[in-house]
Amino acid sequence: MYQRPYTAEEIRKFYPDKAEILLKDSVHLWRAETGIELIHKEPTLEEQERIWKNWNEMTEEMKAQSDAKSKELFGMDNATHNQEIMSNWGIKKT
Repeated sequence: MYQRPYTAEEIRKFYPDKAEILLKDSVHLWRAETGIELIHKEPTLEEQERIWKNWNEMTEEMKAQSDAKSKELFGMDNATHNQEIMSNWGIKKT
């Protein structure tokens, strides 16, 4: 089941020490404003796998919006970006 990313208010509540930094980041701000997942490099493999699983739970319309934003920010769609990130973690997806 899809779990939307935290809103700006929730980010401020749950991450008070990092909130302003996160909300100045275009990825985190977009996710907070839209409620749509966007694949990006996470600090842990566990979190990386969680957001990929979450991304796959979105509707096709949400995925299309997310892919458009991913292409704007990273020059590639989310699946390609996830594959690149996972490769950097040393995990090859076939």
